[in-house]
Amino acid sequence: MRNGPMSTALLLALLFPSSLASPSTLLAQANCTPLPVVGGSGTSVTKTVTPGGAGPFFRDNWNTDFAVPADATFRRYIAKIQSTSANTTYQAGLNLKYSNGTVDESFSGSVYLPSNLSKELTGLPRRNSQPYQVNVNLGGIDAVGSSYILTVLGCY
Repeated sequence: MRNGPMSTALLLALLFPSSLASPSTLLAQANCTPLPVVGGSGTSVTKTVTPGGAGPFFRDNWNTDFAVPADATFRRYIAKIQSTSANTTYQAGLNLKYSNGTVDESFSGSVYLPSNLSKELTGLPRRNSQPYQVNVNLGGIDAVGSSYILTVLGCY
């Protein structure tokens, strides 16, 4: 394997397969760090969407938080959603959570994920401030029973 941008792009394509990722996107992700899942292990999570509920006994599993290192200087955050189910439309949100209790909503809307493909949602931190967590919310009535793999990257 030869050294240089082409080998880096190939490696990233193997690690993060996506029909939507261009070579320039793959090269940009070379300067990214996967963030750890809060309350879990590792840097990615696989979920099957549960029905939404009312009250404390019928909670959904639509929210996932990722920890941002205290000394981070990331310029952007990328949530990579990889479908493992048939074509699904999710209601999605990407939120940057700050230590003063405020939240920046970077994305809110629907995301269509074709079977076995992926999409990315991007959030930009405030100037001179970094969030302590990145929250991704994926669910919706139409998505119940669908599965996905979620990873969040902090990028320099």
